[in-house]
Amino acid sequence: MVITDNNVAKSSTAGSVSQEPGAWTRYVSPDTLIQIGITVFTLTLWEVTARVFKTDFWTSNPSAIALELYRWGASGLLASDLKITLMEAGLGFVIGSGVGGLVGFFLGWVRRMGNLFEPFILSIYTIPKIALAPLFVLWFGIGVFNKVMFAGMLVFFMVFFTTYQGVRQVDRDLVENAQLMGADRWAIWTKIAIPYAAVWVFTGIRIGLPYALIGAIVGEFVAAESGVGYRIKEATSFFNTSAVFAGLLVLMAISFAFLTTLKLIEKYVLRWQNAKGVIQTDGLA
Repeated sequence: MVITDNNVAKSSTAGSVSQEPGAWTRYVSPDTLIQIGITVFTLTLWEVTARVFKTDFWTSNPSAIALELYRWGASGLLASDLKITLMEAGLGFVIGSGVGGLVGFFLGWVRRMGNLFEPFILSIYTIPKIALAPLFVLWFGIGVFNKVMFAGMLVFFMVFFTTYQGVRQVDRDLVENAQLMGADRWAIWTKIAIPYAAVWVFTGIRIGLPYALIGAIVGEFVAAESGVGYRIKEATSFFNTSAVFAGLLVLMAISFAFLTTLKLIEKYVLRWQNAKGVIQTDGLA
């Protein structure tokens, strides 16, 4: 009887031990641990290399960048610069994605209009966007509106082309069958065209989101009095490499936060698809 109790105790102990890795990986995945390890290794190697080979002027080092971030935040300028840059990028993203999605949907659905205007849009798209920055200053001034419009223009093309192509991929036979069954235009758009092109649309939005930040930063490089891009330009003029890297780190954090949020929204909106992008049919029958 004692032996049995001991065996039970041992088996329960082994079971609890075997369950510990599962409980751990429930909160932190192995890939996340690997990514953290790569980050720590890279930062350590960077710090050591900069100190040993005296490359601080060209590459700075993580400790100096952290100190520069602290000074930036303690001065109160980081919060105000972030507010301006986020507002410029956010408004530009909303305007650009909204207009790009609507125009792309219309020209993709009305094929004759699409064939007519596609060459014009392509010709404008091929213009180097940085060459248009001085014109935007001339048209919209040096205020926030200038950066919003420039960011919106960059996002517009990303969302337009993917939406345009996605709507053109809609199965026309499926549309004709729906029309024969009595579906009106609104039902066809909402039940067939938009769901069919949703993956394309979100691809364009995901690509266009970083371009909104790029547009805001480029606008701040050209003409601005505040913002993250302005601080990076200012640091460059004073050869302050640590401040430049601090600004770049802030931009990386903004982009990561934006893309993570967008990924969650996309997962919720496209929840009727599985992980492979195939429409789920379970429970529809």
